[in-house]
Amino acid sequence: MNYTIGRSDLDGVVVFLAVAEERGFRAAAKRLGITPSAVSQAVRAFEKRIGVTLLARTTRSVGLTEAGERLLLQVGPATQQMLQGIESARSLGHSVTGLLRISVPKASVQILTERYAVGLLAAYPQLQLEFVSDDRMIDIIAEGCDAGVRPRSVVHADMVAVPLTPEEPQVVVGSPAFLARYGRPATPLDIRNIPCITYKQAGIVLDEWAFNLGGEPFSIHVSGPLILDDVAACVHAAEQGVGLFRLPRSIVARNIHAGTLEVTLSSFSIKFPGLALYYPSRSSVLPKLRAFVDFVLANKV
Repeated sequence: MNYTIGRSDLDGVVVFLAVAEERGFRAAAKRLGITPSAVSQAVRAFEKRIGVTLLARTTRSVGLTEAGERLLLQVGPATQQMLQGIESARSLGHSVTGLLRISVPKASVQILTERYAVGLLAAYPQLQLEFVSDDRMIDIIAEGCDAGVRPRSVVHADMVAVPLTPEEPQVVVGSPAFLARYGRPATPLDIRNIPCITYKQAGIVLDEWAFNLGGEPFSIHVSGPLILDDVAACVHAAEQGVGLFRLPRSIVARNIHAGTLEVTLSSFSIKFPGLALYYPSRSSVLPKLRAFVDFVLANKV
């Protein structure tokens, strides 16, 4: 069977189905919002293209030939499903509904959920939000995501970028007991002899920590007993006294306030550029993504 369908094969199907279901040209015309003459012409052209008479016409009524009955039986349900699919797709262009998928670094899922998810979903109850945690710099379209979140410094120039979080310091933290045991480092050079927890991101161990030394960037190679690929686990390990850990301050602000972690080497901190929401083009923004962007702009930290 040849499954190739030309555009002309489908022209007139909807008009034929309307006439077949309404059993009349005038009723079909009213349903479709066109004239009876236009309905009659469309049906005749359709019958001519497929080479068979579909409707048996009399002065009083319109009936179906055997060919028309077969076509109605087999094409009717499929056409209805197709039209419902079109309406379903069209609805996404007019209302804030459906699934919004956003690629987010693992370390940022919690803070983005706290800052934006609750308020956004309360404002738009028909919206479903999914944060897809992934540390790779992915092709968001190929991965089926509507947008992505990454540090502003790595977002490609051809993307539309909306700032999510402000610039903030990268801090080195440790538990009070750990700092009492090993002593507080006076300079970044001191941490070469102190156990550190290293984070593995997208398969790469981030064991070079950058600092600001005399106004210039300066990197120190760190090592320690634990390598993890989950920031929350790294923070928990630091609280348990396994080692020092370095990350943006906002992620551990609560821990610092609670006293389970303390900041050291703060005068040598470099800046984390903050996160940005990015997406390919303003022209392709659906209402669900526009709602998220507007919510972010209205609730900037």
